[in-house]
Amino acid sequence: MKNMMNVTEQIRAVVKDDQIELFFNDEKIGTISISPDEQKKLELHQDYVMENGKIFKFMEHLLADHPKAYVEDCDLGWC
Repeated sequence: MKNMMNVTEQIRAVVKDDQIELFFNDEKIGTISISPDEQKKLELHQDYVMENGKIFKFMEHLLADHPKAYVEDCDLGWC
C-alpha cells in the first residue's frame, strides 16, 4: 500500500434515486446500490480500492507525471 493514500475520512456521500454516490474532492469516485430489488454493491472508479473497510486512492499515476527536476540540461545541476 505504499502508493496508496487513505481517503476514507474525506469521502462525501449523496443519496440519489436508488443509489449512494461517493465523492472525493467533488469528483465522483463510486456508487453503492441501495435498491431493494438489487444486491447491495459498491462500485469504485479504477483509481480507488476498498480494503479493510477503508477507501484508498492509487497514487502511481501522480508519481509518474511528476517532473524529475525543476530544470533540465544544466551543467552538473547548475544553470
